[in-house]
Amino acid sequence: MESFTKLKRRGNDLFSSLPHNLPSMPHLPHLQRPGGGSSSVGHPTMKGTWQHISIPPLPRSSHSIDIVAGNAYIFGGEVEPRKPVDNDMHVIVLPSSSASADYFAIKARPSQTPFADRTPAPITEEDETEAQLKDPLSDIDLTSAEAAEPAPSTSDKGKGKSEVPCARVGHATAVIGSRIFLFGGRSAESAAEPLDEGGRVWVFETKTSTWSHLDPHRSSPVPPARSFFAAVATDKPRDFAIKPLRRAASWKEWAEGDSASVGIPQRPIPGSVAATAADEEDAGFGTFLVHGGCTAGGARTGDLWAFDVRSATWKELPAAPGPPRGGAALALAKGRLYRFGGYDGQAEIGGRLDVLELALDEFDDRVSKGEIGVSARGGWQTLLAPPPPPPPGDDAAKLIPAADVWPGGRSVASLELVLGGGGREYLVLMLGEQSPSPDGHAAAGHFWSDVWAFQIPPVGMTAASVTDAFLHAVGRKTGEGRWSSVAPTPYDEDSELDIQGPGPRGWLASAPLGDLEENAVLVFGGLSESNTRLGDGWIFRLE
Repeated sequence: MESFTKLKRRGNDLFSSLPHNLPSMPHLPHLQRPGGGSSSVGHPTMKGTWQHISIPPLPRSSHSIDIVAGNAYIFGGEVEPRKPVDNDMHVIVLPSSSASADYFAIKARPSQTPFADRTPAPITEEDETEAQLKDPLSDIDLTSAEAAEPAPSTSDKGKGKSEVPCARVGHATAVIGSRIFLFGGRSAESAAEPLDEGGRVWVFETKTSTWSHLDPHRSSPVPPARSFFAAVATDKPRDFAIKPLRRAASWKEWAEGDSASVGIPQRPIPGSVAATAADEEDAGFGTFLVHGGCTAGGARTGDLWAFDVRSATWKELPAAPGPPRGGAALALAKGRLYRFGGYDGQAEIGGRLDVLELALDEFDDRVSKGEIGVSARGGWQTLLAPPPPPPPGDDAAKLIPAADVWPGGRSVASLELVLGGGGREYLVLMLGEQSPSPDGHAAAGHFWSDVWAFQIPPVGMTAASVTDAFLHAVGRKTGEGRWSSVAPTPYDEDSELDIQGPGPRGWLASAPLGDLEENAVLVFGGLSESNTRLGDGWIFRLE
């Protein structure tokens, strides 16, 4: 039976959700009087809560975590420096309603149907030229019924016989549909060098709990091998051009249609629809993007690459501004790519938020139309932190309004997209390394324990957009495009762990809860300032 505290908390959550479920007109914003409230001094503060998840300890750092259908999937990581723990997929069933969290592990095993066998190869310019030059009849051997073996689609560089990914650290993952895409990292054999797998992207299928992989097409460029980088994904392109139907040869064929295979409405053939049904994920869709990281020889990079799943091709997008770095935080929101922080080999980077707008290329020849791929729309743009204010004793300080506050520079932190009230979207930045250890990976540096929220433009016609439009009309500032510090409180006031919170840490893994809770982020593991690998899980909720 649940304790009174948990029942009270559930009742409060249910009561607070009632106004969001009932239709109402958007309320006008409260205009603060001059000199009143924290926003008048330029330091807006938001609220949030921390909730500890009760699961068996799973200590590790430099790992990945993804959430699909209410389950958190943890892969890789290390307990001792440069020694990956295993290649099992560790699954946490996240708490929901009155059900508590659960945990189990999945051993790595290959898929019976490799992903590459289901993905159609793209038609390149080389293929079209070759087809035009080839005699359509002279090259066909009419005496043999055996099909010629296709040419290899990719380079064999870096590919072993293993059909599952090896244990690794410093890799990156992202979710498209129900699949988790994985790239890069370091293994025990590669030591300080990143794994060179020839551009291969590993795919974990959550429906079957099996691994497959996608090797780049033979015409595709390949990004440099890397570790300790960032990755995000989008489900675009997804609406591909549909092949036009074959024109019927006669009126009879047109009238009969496909009745011979599926039957007629009055007498359908059982099983015909299921026999021809296809899962759109079998052919693949979406784009997997990777940025920055540590490359071979101890170098760092600031490049950006996009992997088109359906065509299995890599494409390089404009490199990000600023020094090359590893451990940057990356998030995708409303077709824009946001980057914050990182480590350039000298110090943690801060004071700027880099933004790249992405475009979706489309095809339309008036016969069929569809989406082609993701590209960059222009170059990167940068939002810079305001200059530091003058000293309090300076007379100029009284004439200059207080500047907006910004989060401190950091790397290996969490940056996730969440949905707030009224349709507002926020980038939540939290934790991360403040300064590195002079001993490198052999010791721990200093870490942040703070939480920040960056408000991005509101979504469509929502209460947030109406409110912001009213504020603009009366000449008032909105929170759009500004950082706000977040003051977290315990989710359960009677829980000592919730009161304590996750504490300072870096080299962690995080993922938004998505449809499960649109305002929540899951944080798992990491490295503490005592150089201890952490194995606890936390849910942060922005209120």
